[in-house]
Amino acid sequence: MMDGKQLWRDRLGQEMRNMRRYLRYMLNDHLLFVLLIALGGGALAYHRWVQTLPPTFPYAMVAAVVFSFALTFGSIRTLFREADIVFLLPAEIKLRPYIQRAFVMNFVLQGYGLLLLLLVAAPLHLRFSPVSLWLFFLVLLILKGWNLWISWKGNYFIEPSFHYLSMTVRFGINVLFLYFLLVSSPVLFLIALTVLAISVTVYLQQATKRRGWKWERIIAQEAKAVRTFYRIANWFTDVPQWKEEAKRRRWLDFIVKMIPYGQQNTFLYLYVRTWIRTGGYLGLYIRLTIIGCLLLYIIPNEYGKMAAAFFFLYITGFQLFALLDHHRAILWMRLYPLAKSLRVQAVCRLLFLLLMVQNGAFHLFLTWMAIRPLWIASWIAGNMFSYWLIFHYFAKRHHREGKR
Repeated sequence: MMDGKQLWRDRLGQEMRNMRRYLRYMLNDHLLFVLLIALGGGALAYHRWVQTLPPTFPYAMVAAVVFSFALTFGSIRTLFREADIVFLLPAEIKLRPYIQRAFVMNFVLQGYGLLLLLLVAAPLHLRFSPVSLWLFFLVLLILKGWNLWISWKGNYFIEPSFHYLSMTVRFGINVLFLYFLLVSSPVLFLIALTVLAISVTVYLQQATKRRGWKWERIIAQEAKAVRTFYRIANWFTDVPQWKEEAKRRRWLDFIVKMIPYGQQNTFLYLYVRTWIRTGGYLGLYIRLTIIGCLLLYIIPNEYGKMAAAFFFLYITGFQLFALLDHHRAILWMRLYPLAKSLRVQAVCRLLFLLLMVQNGAFHLFLTWMAIRPLWIASWIAGNMFSYWLIFHYFAKRHHREGKR
């Protein structure tokens, strides 16, 4: 007999063991140490930046949009597997306790994410909004529960138009409700939106009574969430379950064409192609560069800006050094009549060039904000730091780990 409670406990236990296996590599000691220092400095700079904002800053609209994204774009992880479409489909009716526990787990995790986001926004909220922080958090939790329930009901429909409409309606209701709450609008506006949300809830409850789950969609959503976690974990260590998805980016072919033809550049060509096409490395590089520029804009102190630039050079180098192990499981690479040391040299050359470009972007941005002679010294120091980081710290660390 199917026991939904026991099945959920088994699946959750397996998932937690699998996540712990990779989290110990992702949250290593020296990375946490650097992140704590960065968070402390970033928090201080952020607090000072908030104090410089004018009273006309549109906090209510900005907060309503940002929190609405967090409320709307979140689904329920069910931990279902591809084979479940065959073995659990006949027992769908008996899986209600399973889904209830999945809902609670997702509500707690996503509620915790909302709490972290609210803590980030707290200095702005306390300055620009008369609404109590705890009342605002309570409203966020209620809206998150409603959004998750509507998102789950979407698994009874396969039509893409329904899901686009659902996200649009939920996002609109979330934005309006939070905005009216933050600006202390008349209660009638909030009541009207509440009635609209209840109407949507009642309609979906009635519309799904005679429908069954669309298992293909549920399993596809779960597989997407698992791939996202494995993609991040793959930056730190090998993930056998991770399946690469190559993307053809023709607009970056000019980078590959700049590599001189020759046997000594075989691995360099390979890893440049890898950085461009697979694993999300290009996206990671662009995101870290943009976030770094944003932090440089927020931090008021010149030396704090320099420290932030060095920090993002370190984080970028640390994350992208995973390129070296990207093709480790591919046997045909061992057939190359080339020394293994050439692989390390190729990755180091590529990463050093990428960090130089990123360092140049940071200091061009700093110069655009304010011309300072200090930026020239900082730019030179950033390039020297990048060289030491790649060719000495990471390369030697990889060599020591390879001997173990």
